[in-house]
Amino acid sequence: MKERITFIQPDDARPQVEQVELSKKALHVKSLKGAREQRLTFDLQEISQKLEDQAKTEVGIFSNGNSIEPGEIALGGILGVIGESDKPNPTHFSFPSRHHIAPDTSGSTFLATFPTPNGLHPMLRLTFSSSSDPPRASSCSLYSYLTLPSPLFIDKYQLSSPNLLASKNLHAIRALSGETDLEAPDWVVAKWGSIVLVELAPPVTDQARLNTQNSEWHADIPLHLRYLKPAAGGSSTINVQWPVVFWACVADDEMDLGGNPFDRVTLGYERLFHRQTMFYHFQPRPLRDGGELVEHMQVPVMDLEKTRWVEGGTIGVIMLGALWVVWKLVTVLNRNWSTGPKVVKEKKNQ
Repeated sequence: MKERITFIQPDDARPQVEQVELSKKALHVKSLKGAREQRLTFDLQEISQKLEDQAKTEVGIFSNGNSIEPGEIALGGILGVIGESDKPNPTHFSFPSRHHIAPDTSGSTFLATFPTPNGLHPMLRLTFSSSSDPPRASSCSLYSYLTLPSPLFIDKYQLSSPNLLASKNLHAIRALSGETDLEAPDWVVAKWGSIVLVELAPPVTDQARLNTQNSEWHADIPLHLRYLKPAAGGSSTINVQWPVVFWACVADDEMDLGGNPFDRVTLGYERLFHRQTMFYHFQPRPLRDGGELVEHMQVPVMDLEKTRWVEGGTIGVIMLGALWVVWKLVTVLNRNWSTGPKVVKEKKNQ
């Protein structure tokens, strides 16, 4: 069994062998700043052995290195096992990375907006800088991963229409979870919201590519607003974070994406794809200063200041309706009482 402790150093603080000393029980470093990761690994053959006797502590201090192959992460630094040597050994290694920044030829930036007026059916518009080409020759698809707050939801039945999807530059909804009740108002929703994975449909024909070669193209994702609590002024603000936009491409079979020691595939949208999937991320292009990736959307609600008469008016209408019903009942009873004896007398005369 081996315990591995790794310190990732920034580029301006590359580790030097002269600054590190190894003893039987400790690692001595003159200066150290970086993120620490601690991991315990063992072989299957060691399970039945006494782990205490086989345990080793391996310590590495690394910074970014120069990768030889494109799409790889390279680390360079020093590595040593406590108790086995006095000085660590210089080390350099690289491994494939699952996540990358989309190249410029693939439309590397996007803008997220809600065209006004919003109303009860806001539209999330994703605007891309130019025509987007897949970053790899293998099978690639363009996706948007949305995290929607509870006041908003997406109607999967609406987006099952091929004609509607084509008009919005969408392909299909690939995943939907969370709060998906289409009728529930916001004040009865128990969960925080929902997540949606939407496959986009970039221009694919030669004419469409020619039209978007030097211009923008956009994809529209229709959303719906739940009924919100009334508020003064007739409007309320909901905060919607920008989605994540990326190409998902199938990696070659010989590429070992699992060899990345920092790889995590079950924390987010990665779990929705095959383990041999590589992601090429679009960079957000915010319009506001500060680079805030949150849209503050004004949505309509019932105005408390303009609807104070509703409660009194409703009570008045109910009372008038009740009086009308009572009046009708009294009229019918009086008619029956006045005509009853005459009918009985006529029957006796016959």
